[in-house]
Amino acid sequence: MRWKSTILLACFMIQAVVNLAFYGFVPIMFSTIVPSYAYRYIAWALPFLILAFFALGTISLYYLGIATNFKRAKKFGAVYFLFGLFGSLWALFHFMRTPVETPILFAILGAWALSSLVGLIIFLKGKEISVSPALSIMAIALLSASAFLSAFSAQWLVSDYYVHVKMEENVPKNATVIVAYPEQVPPPNITSSS
Repeated sequence: MRWKSTILLACFMIQAVVNLAFYGFVPIMFSTIVPSYAYRYIAWALPFLILAFFALGTISLYYLGIATNFKRAKKFGAVYFLFGLFGSLWALFHFMRTPVETPILFAILGAWALSSLVGLIIFLKGKEISVSPALSIMAIALLSASAFLSAFSAQWLVSDYYVHVKMEENVPKNATVIVAYPEQVPPPNITSSS
């Protein structure tokens, strides 16, 4: 049974480290889940949704290692990994249909989906799994740091989104937008007087 707790803890740690390494990519995952027609009205809540998502993982880790109550850890952990699996697969399918800047996004989402699937299976099939309190505290610290980084990234994305929405509202549909004044540049000198 010890291998199950090691793999389960590794699933949490992989997600925390991947999210920290890529500056909190979870907001990208969440922004693809929310339908575009509703995003305008609930985008402000994105940082809070992300904090709530990671809170599920940290509470599960608390019950796995510190309070050692597997039934509660299973409830919170299964929901955390289920949302992670759903979100990463949704984002993966979304980005397969649209061009992306970097192919590494597919690897990140794939790693997130795989670790979520493995964690979910272990929670659903496992019985009385626990981890050491020290490892649990370390995983909670990493996951919490990852959560706050994602919340800050989400706040930046939301602010940027609302700036663009405000700009679009102030420009009429048939308007020509001039971004800079054109400069008169003389034509190149074709003949050389040498």
